[in-house]
Amino acid sequence: MPKIIGTTLADHRELTRRRLFNALGALLAEEPFDAITMSRIAQKAGVGRTAVYNHFADKEVLLLAYMRQVTTGFTEVLRRRLDEEPDPVRRLRVYLRAHMEMTDRYHLMSGVALRKHMSQENSSHLRDHAGVVGGVLLSILDDAVAEGAIPAQNTLGLVHLIHSAMAGQRLPRDPQERGAALRMTEAFILRAVGVPEKKVAEVTSEGPRSLE
Repeated sequence: MPKIIGTTLADHRELTRRRLFNALGALLAEEPFDAITMSRIAQKAGVGRTAVYNHFADKEVLLLAYMRQVTTGFTEVLRRRLDEEPDPVRRLRVYLRAHMEMTDRYHLMSGVALRKHMSQENSSHLRDHAGVVGGVLLSILDDAVAEGAIPAQNTLGLVHLIHSAMAGQRLPRDPQERGAALRMTEAFILRAVGVPEKKVAEVTSEGPRSLE
């Protein structure tokens, strides 16, 4: 009989899932998803391989659950932070930095990259996760257009272009280099959507508050 973690079965289930998510995140920091096996995830998490399959049918299902947890938590925290910022361009800057830091912290590839390693059935669910986060960006862009902060344009198309510009970003570990890389990407995207140069310089020179 497997060892129970926590005081109740509900605690055991939640703690086991958390261990598996942490293990998958750690492995994704070291190697591509297609090289990771369920056995190695179980070993990294310190649980039996059978226990893994009690929670997730395969590593694709585990990855989708991991992404769901990350994106849900990220979106909740991001919305609270955005509610504190009235300026539309600064709201966009908050989103850009938060998105790049989330992707880097949790070692998430873009949906396009992940689809290469997943079955057709599971890859279709990636759009659900992209839609949750993309909906926040779409709202920011629509507000920016409505307030005259950026020119009127196809904001839905901008969502895809902005996410493409951020996809594959590997942020440096050195704090100064990391900050410079973030500011460069932010300035590039702000200019691309039509923010005036003076406003770009003003906003990107400010030190953004952490979401945490």
